[in-house]
Order: sequence, then C-alpha cells, then structure tokens
Amino acid sequence: MGSRNNSARPNYPRKKRKGRMKIPYLGKVSLFWCSRCNLPLLDHHACGLCGNQGIKVKISPPGDVRPAFWKDYAILQETVNRQYGKGVGSALFSENQIVLLSRIGGLDRTDEVVLNGVVIGLLIFNIVTQMFEFQPRVAGGDLIFFLQTKLYIPKTQQIWVKEDALPFIQTGKSILAPGVSFVSPSIRKDDYVLIIKSASVEIAKSMCVAIGIAREDSALLKSMVKENYGSLAKNKAYKKNGSCFAPEFFHPFNDVSPESVMKTEALIVNKDEFLKQIFQNLKKTHEANTSGILREISKATSFISKTLNQISKPVAVAYSGGKDSLATLLLVWKVLGPNFKIFFANTGLELPEVEENVFQVAKALGMDDKLIIKDASDTFWKIVDSFGPPGRDYRYCCHSLKAQQITEIINTIYNGEKVLTFLGQRQYESLTRAQSKLVYVNSFIPLQIAATPIKTWNALLLWLFVLFDPVIHPDTLERIEVPSNQLYFEGHERLGCYLCPAANLASFNLLKSSHPQMYARWFSYLEDYALKYKLPQEWISMGLWRFKRLSPQWKNIVEEHHIQLDYAGADPSMPLHLDITKGFSPCLQSGYSMKGKFSQPIDLNILNNILPAVTKDYEFDSDLNVISISSQFKKEPYRLNLFPDGSFFLLVPNQQFSYGQFFKLITTSVLRAIYCNQCKTCISICPVKAIKLNDINIKIDTEKCTSCKNCVTHCPLFQMGKKLIDDLNMTDQG
Repeated sequence: MGSRNNSARPNYPRKKRKGRMKIPYLGKVSLFWCSRCNLPLLDHHACGLCGNQGIKVKISPPGDVRPAFWKDYAILQETVNRQYGKGVGSALFSENQIVLLSRIGGLDRTDEVVLNGVVIGLLIFNIVTQMFEFQPRVAGGDLIFFLQTKLYIPKTQQIWVKEDALPFIQTGKSILAPGVSFVSPSIRKDDYVLIIKSASVEIAKSMCVAIGIAREDSALLKSMVKENYGSLAKNKAYKKNGSCFAPEFFHPFNDVSPESVMKTEALIVNKDEFLKQIFQNLKKTHEANTSGILREISKATSFISKTLNQISKPVAVAYSGGKDSLATLLLVWKVLGPNFKIFFANTGLELPEVEENVFQVAKALGMDDKLIIKDASDTFWKIVDSFGPPGRDYRYCCHSLKAQQITEIINTIYNGEKVLTFLGQRQYESLTRAQSKLVYVNSFIPLQIAATPIKTWNALLLWLFVLFDPVIHPDTLERIEVPSNQLYFEGHERLGCYLCPAANLASFNLLKSSHPQMYARWFSYLEDYALKYKLPQEWISMGLWRFKRLSPQWKNIVEEHHIQLDYAGADPSMPLHLDITKGFSPCLQSGYSMKGKFSQPIDLNILNNILPAVTKDYEFDSDLNVISISSQFKKEPYRLNLFPDGSFFLLVPNQQFSYGQFFKLITTSVLRAIYCNQCKTCISICPVKAIKLNDINIKIDTEKCTSCKNCVTHCPLFQMGKKLIDDLNMTDQG
C-alpha cells in the first residue's frame, strides 16, 4: 500500500459554505459523452458516429479538459495499483479506455479523472510524500470494487457496513462502529476507503455505497468495531437513496481478467505501442466530433482572415514548441500557406526537445527560411545571483528572456515597424487571459500587435485538431506530417522555461527523472541560496521558493508543518547593492512593472517603523512577512511589495512614473533599517517631533507624522541611497 506517516497528507483548509470565494469561470465548461460509443463529445450536438445525443459530464471549472497520454495512464495505473490492489489500476486505465483529465485548483497538480462519461475521482500530487494519490468518488469506488472482485483481490482499503447502517450513510453521516462488520488491514489514517454494503447471500450482491476518509489506522479501527463504539471514517461521498449505476456503466470491464491485466501491464512499458492505441481511441473521438471541430476551425480561420484585412502589417506566428502555439501556427497556415514568419524566443531555459521540435515543425512546413530565432543564451544564469529565485509573484526574468527577444527580432527584421503576431493564448490558462481582448498590444512589446485565434478553445478540442486535422500543402495538395512535441506524451503538461515558478511540484518531480542534469543545476542553486539565507529544507522540497508572498492556503501548510521561513538578518558590515529589471509579467496585459532585489535581507519589522516617513498607505502582514504599499507618488498611483529577502515588485500604470526620485526614498528607508547608527539627525529635523529611538532603531509615530520626508532626505544615508540610484541610471522615465 506504500508506507506513509500520519502527517503525510497536507491539512487542506476547510471550505466554508457561507461567504466562500467563488471559482472563476474562465470559459465555457462543456463536455458531453456518447454512452453508445463510449466517446467524449465537445458540445451538446449529437455524436457524429451514431447520432446519439450526448449526456453532459459534470466537470468543475475551469473545464480545460484534455486527453490522458501514455505517462498519465502509467501514473494512474501505478497509483491505483498501489492503493487498491495490484491489477486494479491496470484494468481501470487500460489501453481500451479513453481517459480525460481536467485540471482544477489545488496545492499542486490536481486533475479530475473522467472515465465512461463520469468523474470517477481526483489524481493529486502530495507535496509531502512527493507521490501521486487517487481519491475516488463513488463512481470510482464502484468500479474499483467491481474490479477487485473480478480479479479475486483480497478486501483492500474497504470498510464493510451492515444493512441497517445504510439509511444513515445515505444521508451523509459518518461511518460508526455499530454499523461496521469488517475493516481491511493496512488502512492508514486519512486514507480514502471504500464503504461496502454487506450482502448476506453472495459477494456479487455487495456494492460500494460511499467513499470514506479513515480517521485512524486499521488496528485502532478494528478495536473500535470490537468495542462497538467510535467513528471509523468521515463520509466523503455517498449514494443517495440506494441509487446505483446502470449495468452499462460496467460493460467496458466485463471481460477483465488476470490475463487481460497482464497484457495491459506488458503494454504500458512500451510507450510507442501504448500511444498507438491511445491515438486510435482519440481518432474515433475526432470522428465523433468532426462537425464541431470544423465549426471551430472555421471560426478561427475567419478571425485570422478578418484580422489580416483590418491590420495591414507584416505577419508572424510566435511558436514556442508547445501545443497551443502549434495549433495557432497550423491555423494561420490554412489561411496564408507558408507566407509568414515564425518567431521563436529561446529563453535559454528550454528543454532540448522543445528546441528540436521548433526546427522539425519549420522543416515539415518548408519554412526553414522563415524561422527567426533570438536566443537569450545564459542571460538567466547571469542575473539570478543578483535577483534570487523568480517567484509566481516575482517573475523578473520574463522580460529579459522572452519579451526582449521578440522586441529585438522585430527591430532587426522590420526596422521598428509594427508586426501582427498570432499567439497561442487561451482563456483557460488564467483569469487575465480570459479577460483580455482577442487583439491587443502588450505595453512591453509595443511593436507587436497580438491576435489570439484559439482563445476560446479547450485542450481536448486543441489536441483533436493538432493530431488529426490534415495539413495540406497549398501548391502540391499533399498531406504534410507536422510533429507534435513528444514531451506531452511523456507526462509534461506544460512546456516553457523548465525552472518556471509557475510549474507545480509534480512537474519538477518528472523533470528530475526526464532531464536530471537540468534539474540538478537548478536545485543545486536553490540549495546554495537556502544555505546563504538559512532557510529550511522544506523551502526547497515543498516548493516554497516559488512564492514571495504565501497565499492563505500555503500559509496553513507552513504552519501545520512548523516551517520557519525567517531569513538570515542583514550584515551591517557589508555594503548594500541594488539590482533591478524592468519588464512585464505574462499574466499582465497592461501597466509597467519593475522587479529588483537589494543585496541584503530586510527586517520588515524595523522597516515598518520607518516607512511612514515615505507613505502611510501600506500594510505590514507579519504572518505573510510582506509589506504591501498602494499609494501615489507625484499624483501617479503605484503598488509596491517588499519581501524579507530584499526583493521587491513595483507596478505602475504608465511609463512616466518618477522611478528615480521614488526609489531614492525607498532605498534610503531600507538603508536606515539596516545601517542606522542612531545619530539622531532625523529626530532633530522632524518638525512635528514624531520620531523616537527604541532599542535597535528609530520609530515613527504615525499619528504625528505628516510624511513630509524631511527625515529621509536629511539622513546621512540619503546620499548613499541617491548614489545607488544614480549609478543605475534610473531616470524618472524609467
């Protein structure tokens, strides 16, 4: 069953029924299923193979459902085999079954697993054990129990209940000892267990009636049953009023046998052969959805044609080696043939298969001479020592590694003329992209007019198009085989910078085995950084390096595991340096941002006592350890986050912000927090006597302080701060 300690599963925050935050709908949540052909349908239209009307599948937002590929099947098989008995996962997720995955919110990778037109459970990566877990829903529990029975597997992860306990279980009550007749061995606390209704005559009449979460290990559970007292399991999901699935739900598994399981287990180790079977199943799915796919292709190509007519500029497609940009590339090809440029901004952090695919696709389309590449080379490794690890809320590297490369391509090839660039952006990727326009200009790539023809596509539609829609050469009318990136089939859900903080721990776990040298280089850097700032090992292992500011959910995890994230204090004997980069975050469509890092950590408790001299419009969250300023400087609004490791993130609405003057004040405040020698100059200069000395530094009385800034500009450290900013050539226009 796999060894786990009782603290292995994170304590996810409880969801409050009243006042809880609504999950945003990024796009249309649409998935149907043809029960006759056992195939997924993209929308409510009838199945293109049999004419049967599809049944709606209840998936959660955002609804970006995608097909499972070879590695996904392997993970699902291994996980369910480990939890519920050898062979069960292999039978459940065999090569004959179409499996869909729908990503939902969670601490790490969390996918709803769709099989036979039903969400049968969740596949979750546990950040503590660094292993996948399968959390079945009742439909999944029914199938697992059915397969355990067919494969003669001893009762595994099961709690059997008596007939008279059913009325309580079917209304959501916990599983209590008086109603229990049997408990499987090897159950661990917090395991997901099958609640089985006992049948007095034969096991074939028994069924899974609920999914429970074990409150204790098997030994304690059995003692509760013996004493006829206690709650064995929380009722996580249950069948209401004795309902059960129709016999057709089990038909795809009627022929399962130990021999068929052995065949699947032999096939899964052969990636290419297993993929062939997956593609055959998806080909049938394409045929069942042909009319819907053609409608979406027509909408996308019409949008491309309309945009080309409205914007008379040179045309390019930004190709990244991923599925989204490939779909966009092929759609533009349908409209223009090979008569456009392909831009590839190599960040220097691409997986080798990505770079190879870019060349393969250009060659397949006969566009080698249209491929324009700008390589950031080792830029990231030159700046990371100054700025520290990038974070989801501190993505300083995006401008240097991507946007700047595109800008240089346009400047070089088109001499500063604007270019119409088609991008593979989809609304299901983020709320900002869902809210963005179909055609827009990013303020940090002003020469690029971006157009997004697949914005409304979900991943299933995209894959059916990329894999099976024919690519025809406009002159020879011959079919062209355009290769998809094989990394997707090997488990890489997203491609791009391999160390991107937006990636989940499941992705890094895969990277460790697929590209060990690249993994080792990055995590070796993180080890050195953690050592320098005296950060705990969990800062690396649990991926806390990916955040400057922890969300409440992650804060709960840190508290539950008693992780101390106190950065090592500043060294007053060492000088202060400042490194900055101006760029955009891919999550932003407007506004200007500046990211940077002071060379020393900042004690935010001390800075909190000093900052009112500059502004009072800020909050110091001592729990999250961040100072967040939302104010105005010279009548221009801004937002600034300051973090304890010395890093910061500034966001302003336009490029005319007085960066230089502003940062002289902020830098001097940081200098005062580190180097103040209590010379009392500020006390003597303050017109309202708002400054006092405490044991380690000054403290400003916010009730008296008028933020006149006299104490900042008259501090002896102001000249040092001024010189730091002047040396950076930080003008008031950035």
